[in-house]
Amino acid sequence: MTVEAAIGGVLAQLSDAQIEALAVACRKRAAPGPNLGRTVTGAPVSAHDAVASLAEAWAASPGLTGAGVALALRTGLVARRDADARRARPVWTGPCASGEQRLTAAVLTDLVSDASERILVVSFAAYTLLGLGGQLTAAVDRGCMVDVVFETKADSGGGYSGAHSVPFSSVAGITRWRWPAERRKPGALLHAKLLVVDGRRALVGSANLTERALTANLEAGVLIEDRDVAGRLEKHVRRLMDHEILITA
Repeated sequence: MTVEAAIGGVLAQLSDAQIEALAVACRKRAAPGPNLGRTVTGAPVSAHDAVASLAEAWAASPGLTGAGVALALRTGLVARRDADARRARPVWTGPCASGEQRLTAAVLTDLVSDASERILVVSFAAYTLLGLGGQLTAAVDRGCMVDVVFETKADSGGGYSGAHSVPFSSVAGITRWRWPAERRKPGALLHAKLLVVDGRRALVGSANLTERALTANLEAGVLIEDRDVAGRLEKHVRRLMDHEILITA
């Protein structure tokens, strides 16, 4: 096994604290030695096997210093943390959603509360939910630009019907957008469901902004923490606005 592959195995099996302890132990050594595995005492067998493989690969690599191994471990740990911070996570409405599989309503609240510059909402149905309406009002009050893109009965040719005409009508200071019928193909619907905050975090899923979608339905979504992906989602909608495919309502 190569040292690179062995480092990968360690990163796959050890915790952050164990990797840091292993890096400290390696940096102090000129060669791996028989006791390197003590740094992960109490860890699963797979972790000990990964450390043993690293020791074997290190021993078979003349000129490789302990400082070099420690640097590789720490560099890999930084990359792993960065990847974890960008990792997409499942979001659900419905039964058995717990842990990382968070509820849609809770994620919406977190995202809107976290926004400091701008909020972009796109929803097929966007009823005036009191909770979300209050959070959007608070966002406007702290200086956020809020844009809401929604479907209408007239523009959809009857494909959409809802109990409202102006989404979040109680929220002052937001800009509402629609996709006019004359700028779409017959039968086309504005069916996307998207929330982007500050161009860095996004929620994409099946849930509309309705009480039923956020409390009763079985809905699936993905929380995106990758700034590049979130930014691309926002830029596409902003481009539709710039080209007047979407117009203010």
